Amino acid sequence: MLHMTRRVRGVVAFASLMVAIWSPMAAAADYTLRWSDIGPPRGPRAEALKWWAGELKKRSDGRIEIEFFWGQSLVKAKDNLKAVGSGLVETAQLIASYTPAELSVWNYASVPFGINDEWVGMHAWFEMHQVSAELQKEAERNKFKLLFNNTTGPVHLLTTKEPITSVEQLKGKKIRTTGGHTNLFKALGAVPVTIGFGELYQALERGTIDGTINYTPFVKSYKHYEVASHLTEAYMGQYLAYGGGINLNLFNKMPKEIQDILLKTSAEYMDVYARLQIEYTAQAKKELAAGIDGKKMQFHALPEAERKRWAKAAEDFTVEWVAKMEKSGIDGKGFLARLAGIAAKYEATLKSDGYPWAKKTN
Repeated sequence: MLHMTRRVRGVVAFASLMVAIWSPMAAAADYTLRWSDIGPPRGPRAEALKWWAGELKKRSDGRIEIEFFWGQSLVKAKDNLKAVGSGLVETAQLIASYTPAELSVWNYASVPFGINDEWVGMHAWFEMHQVSAELQKEAERNKFKLLFNNTTGPVHLLTTKEPITSVEQLKGKKIRTTGGHTNLFKALGAVPVTIGFGELYQALERGTIDGTINYTPFVKSYKHYEVASHLTEAYMGQYLAYGGGINLNLFNKMPKEIQDILLKTSAEYMDVYARLQIEYTAQAKKELAAGIDGKKMQFHALPEAERKRWAKAAEDFTVEWVAKMEKSGIDGKGFLARLAGIAAKYEATLKSDGYPWAKKTN
C-alpha cells in the first residue's frame, strides 16, 4: 500500500512538472505586442489602455497579448515613431508634435482652440485619418497603422508661483509647449520651452520653466500638483495628434479575424477613454481643489475677452500649416473643410443622442 502511494505521488508530481513546463507554451499568445508608453500606469488613459489589452486578450481567446512598457522604459517617446516603423516595438503611443517633419499633416490636430470635447475630438480626427488620402500616405510612409486617436480634453495652463490670466502676465514667462501651442505662446510674448511630458515634474520643481500647458486629470496622475499650484482654465482644446499605432507590415500579415478584433476593440477604446477622461477630469478637479497630501491647487478662469485674444493668436498656426501643405501639393483648405464637416457630424450626434455610454446605462 505504501509502495502504491509513493507511485501515485510520483505520477502526480511528474504530471504537475509537465503541466508547469508545457502550460506556458500552450498558453502563449500568437501575437505578443510590446507597447511603448510615455507615462506611468495610472490615470484615465492608462486605465483605458489596460481595458483595451484585457479585451484584446479575451476576444482573441488569448491569441493577442499586450506587453506594456510604461514611462519610456523601453523607448523614448520621441523615438516611438521610428521604433514602430522599424519593428523594434510592435505598438506604441505616437505623438506627431515630437516628429513634425515626418507627420506634418497629422500634426495639424495639435492646433489650439480646435475642439474641447473628448469624445467628439477623438472620433472626428480618427475618422478623418481613415478617409484622408494625405494622412493615409503619411502613415504608410512611416510604416504604421493608426489603431485609435487619443485626447487630452480641454488644455489649460499650469503655473508654479502665480496665476496667469492675461497676455501681459505671459510676457517673458518660460512655458513648456508642444505643437501649435508653441506658436501660440510665442505670439503671446512667452518663451516656449520644448521638453518631453515625462520631464515636466523636474522642470517645474527646479524652476526651469514657469509653467506648462496641461490637462486637469494629468496634473493629478503625474503629481504635478506637488510642484505647481495654479491652473488657469483656458480651454485651448485640440483634436490632438496623439494616438496608438501598430507596425504596418505586422498588421498586414495578420489573419483577418485578428485584424478585425484589433480594429473593433480599438474603436471601442476611444469611447472608454473619453468616458474615463471626462469622469477623471471632474473628480481630479474636486480633489485638487480640496488638496492632496496638503497640496491645494488654485483654479482660475481665463476671462472671455482674454480667451478671444489667445484664440486669435492661435490662428497663425493654421495659416502657416495651410501654406506648408500647399507647397507640398496638398489642398490644406480642402482638408480643413472636410475635417470641419466630420466634427460637425459628431457634435450633432452628441447633441441629439448624448454619449454612447450614457445610453447603455439608462
